[in-house]
Amino acid sequence: MTFLGTSQFGDISIFGIPYDSTTCFRPGARFGPDGVRFFSENLETYSPVLNRDLEDVNFRDFGNVDVPADPEGMVGAVESFMGNVEIPIMIGGEHSVTYPVVKSLSNRYEKLTVVQFDAHADLREEYSGTRYSHACVMRRVLELGCDIIQVGIRSGTREEFELMKKSPQIKYLSVPEKLPEVLETVKTPVYITIDIDFFDPAYAPGTGTPEPCGFSPVEFFETIYKLPPVELVGFDVVEISPPYDPSGITQMLGAKIIRELILKFWG
Repeated sequence: MTFLGTSQFGDISIFGIPYDSTTCFRPGARFGPDGVRFFSENLETYSPVLNRDLEDVNFRDFGNVDVPADPEGMVGAVESFMGNVEIPIMIGGEHSVTYPVVKSLSNRYEKLTVVQFDAHADLREEYSGTRYSHACVMRRVLELGCDIIQVGIRSGTREEFELMKKSPQIKYLSVPEKLPEVLETVKTPVYITIDIDFFDPAYAPGTGTPEPCGFSPVEFFETIYKLPPVELVGFDVVEISPPYDPSGITQMLGAKIIRELILKFWG
């Protein structure tokens, strides 16, 4: 099973990381990569908004990365795999899988800006006995020296929100519509990570940690279409958990996000 429109060559590489061993509420995100691929077949390759077609883009689907259950082992396995990847488009898996991808990219570039669409801050120092929990992923990214633009965060501890306010590396946007203007000033390469719980559960029920009062797909895509031509070096869509959405609308949303971002920046 491969993502819609996959070719046999190209620098753009789709891959899945079927991992949810640190999930703190409801597991199931390990089924996300194949769920998104399955529902991608219901999409057209053509985007009428962008007037671009996946058939005109060369990208590969490497399948899923074989990762062990322990968090440290997962990080090592993904870092090793990233040696084969030029431009990563990763399908999670829980959010912890973003860290080794960003870590690998941070070694390639002098400075990296990470845009995080998410309901949760994910800035804990440690959670459930590991520093590599999905609740800690952006704290680890922060330690890499990356700048972070957090969009739509509406849940976290007091300590996390205090860190968001005081850290010079973090810029917090309460609504996505402010992002295009902010990115106009960014001169570094950019990586985008999209936790599906950024969206309101009414639009994306298939996730392990749903958070009310989220955003609509229309708000998200209107923002994406207005983004300036930054140097996007990769992106991911994580925390899609098909067992909690038998309708498939969450998986379809994930697939459409991937199509539109590919076409926006490389189409």
